[in-house]
Amino acid sequence: MEEVVTVHPLTPERFADLEALFQTSAETRACWCEYWRQTPKGWTACSNDDRRQVLRARVEAGPPPGLLAYREGAAIGWVQVTPRAEVPRFNRARSAKPSPPDADLAAVWAVSCFFLRRDARMRGLMTVLAREACAFAARHGARAVEAAPIAPRRPLIWGEGYVGIRSALERAGFAEVEKRTDLRSLMRWVP
Repeated sequence: MEEVVTVHPLTPERFADLEALFQTSAETRACWCEYWRQTPKGWTACSNDDRRQVLRARVEAGPPPGLLAYREGAAIGWVQVTPRAEVPRFNRARSAKPSPPDADLAAVWAVSCFFLRRDARMRGLMTVLAREACAFAARHGARAVEAAPIAPRRPLIWGEGYVGIRSALERAGFAEVEKRTDLRSLMRWVP
């Protein structure tokens, strides 16, 4: 029997679901999906709770900064999907910088973070979230969605997959734009 998964934008009434999901991992309890949004100096100046409050305020102000996947009423997965203009650190990263460099950062969106609860991994959920993120971005005017996933050569450790797994994004329709490192490529989905 195939498991039923639903995906919804992260709205204020769903923030408690995100909090419960993020409490399942030390990485998410520390990051709150703020890494790509802040400067290195701003990142180190914030506590984990500060980052949580910043994300809460962003969600309350709208629009939704990402999507939650649910199974049996519980959040089991997350993807951050936003215009590139909202993730400046992502735009400066060697593996993720825009191509071409003068790309319209409001019209090109980024899938910059994934988190799947441990019992939801290795079941195709990242592909589902990536597809839903692209559809969400397209409905909001995105001309393209980009990611800089990892193509692992060994089992992943300590949350390395938060940027996405290349094979999962390929199944969602992303294609390589440019190889950036041995393990990372800039990939793009176009509606």
